Amino acid sequence: MPEISKDSLAQTDFLSRAREALVYALQPVVNIHTGGVYGYEALLRGVNELGFANVHGLLAEAWTLGCAAELDSFLRELAIVHFVQLPNAERYRLFFNLDPQLLAMERPEQTLALLQRYQLNPEVMCFELSERTDLTANSGIAAAITAYRHARFQFAIDDFGSGYAGLRLLYEHPPELLKIDRFFISGMAKDHRKRLFVANTVQLAHVMGIQVIAEGVETEKELLACREAGCDLVQGYLISYPQLCIDALRQNYEQISHINQRDRREVHSDFVLIEERLERIPPLLINAGIKAMFEAFRQHKAHTIIPLLDNAERPLGLIHEADIKEHIYSIYGRDLILNPAFARSLPDFARPCPVIDIHVSVEGLLAAFSANVNPAGLIVTQDARYLGFISATALLQLIEQKNLAVARDQNPLTKLPGNIPIHSYVSRILEAPNQMRHLAYFDFDHFKAFNDHYGFRLGDRAILMFAELLQKELANSAWFIGHIGGDDFFAGIENAATEQVVSQIQRLLTKFSADVQSLYDPEDRQRGFIRARDRAGDERDMPLMRCSAALIEMRPGDHYRCVETLGRVIAGMKHQAKASQSGLVFRHDHDARGSAQTIIDEVLPPTIDCDYSSESSNN
Repeated sequence: MPEISKDSLAQTDFLSRAREALVYALQPVVNIHTGGVYGYEALLRGVNELGFANVHGLLAEAWTLGCAAELDSFLRELAIVHFVQLPNAERYRLFFNLDPQLLAMERPEQTLALLQRYQLNPEVMCFELSERTDLTANSGIAAAITAYRHARFQFAIDDFGSGYAGLRLLYEHPPELLKIDRFFISGMAKDHRKRLFVANTVQLAHVMGIQVIAEGVETEKELLACREAGCDLVQGYLISYPQLCIDALRQNYEQISHINQRDRREVHSDFVLIEERLERIPPLLINAGIKAMFEAFRQHKAHTIIPLLDNAERPLGLIHEADIKEHIYSIYGRDLILNPAFARSLPDFARPCPVIDIHVSVEGLLAAFSANVNPAGLIVTQDARYLGFISATALLQLIEQKNLAVARDQNPLTKLPGNIPIHSYVSRILEAPNQMRHLAYFDFDHFKAFNDHYGFRLGDRAILMFAELLQKELANSAWFIGHIGGDDFFAGIENAATEQVVSQIQRLLTKFSADVQSLYDPEDRQRGFIRARDRAGDERDMPLMRCSAALIEMRPGDHYRCVETLGRVIAGMKHQAKASQSGLVFRHDHDARGSAQTIIDEVLPPTIDCDYSSESSNN
């Protein structure tokens, strides 16, 4: 009997203990707008019971013992066995973390056979590549990824932004999905730099036709910030903890839809516009066969393309009539293409096509269209399922329609949101009593005298100067900025620190008072006034222009009855602001004991005088 080596015994013992201790939990990945499940990530459990601090330690031990491939094979089947217990499992994706060191030696045949054994198609499987390991340094990686892609497997880059080779990995091996690391999601709602990073990453991914998953979302504020940044999918404790029990998982997580409805902070209102232009072209499923393709073009002569879907109704591309004409019109072309010996299938005739979710903006459609070379249009999905098709012509019509709508709601001079979006914003603010809110109303002092003396062209320059300052000084995506008309402006922000808000407004007023003097003649600037008529028509010395502001703070629990009530309060504050030395009136509420709270002296520099009002705003 041959002697069994110590290494073989160690391997056998290690794998045996792994089979007994390791299990997979599934965590849903859902649509950020609806909560509909896109897929489930398989997360390994039981590692600690084997004496390892994390999965990396487990894999390192397997490599040391020389049984990494055997462990990986076991783990794949373990994840698939758990996943296949889901109702309609074939309609979702299984996210599986690859051992990065094994990837160069990977071939898809084994996994294909495994999936076939459990009656699953290859497009179900999405392999996650972590950028924590430099996968670009190994020449065998590209061949392995190409082989898997040819077999219709999907790829996602995991932990994007946490490693050192993410952008190169994204460039060399563009995935179907990109998962933004939890570090950038945590606290994103209050961190402008994180929001900027995520928004730019999303934009880059979308240009490349890649969907973006926000990892580790734990709060409503993080969800809303990710949605505003343009993320497509979301994963984290807010949706569901990883579940060992299949019965604890759902196919739709309604709380996501409810959070979006409660927030009412629609980034755009293009859903109806896009739906109106959508062509419901009947698609073909991947296994429909060549005859079905010919029949589809025969029945629907008005359409020159047919969307091709996988068995879960997810888009694979477009079949163009022009590509099969050579087979249709040649003498033997049709017979050849139908001959099983040539082994042609529908994916052989499909061209790539940009795929976009119905909830994106018209600008998002245009970006996806522009990022591709001569696309026929865009495939539109809802919860990753085929919904319809937007042709290039329909997209141009959408853009024109959107531009007209935007022009209607913009101030024609500054291009800032006008009265309709301002009214909508304030109405929504008043319906969110559980949040801290700050609203600011801006009005120029002595503008009429300046406009009459120097003319409307310089008056317009003063208005544009303030509009540009507003956008620069309040350079924060959380601020809403609007132009009411003339020299009246509006700004609002939610869940911001009082000190920060007051400081920003004061800095804005100070900057405008200094900058606007450049519009005066040197003599008038030196005198500090101009000779002009006041509103009563009397000629007198008029001070140089400045801007005054009425700033209202509403804390959780504070209520105004309606926009009109708020408007009356602001009108009274505006007169106070114009009469004050600083030009800024700050109104805040009583605390629970009914005593006035005044923090202005702590916020503003001692040299700045600022009036304040502390009456209760519970009108």
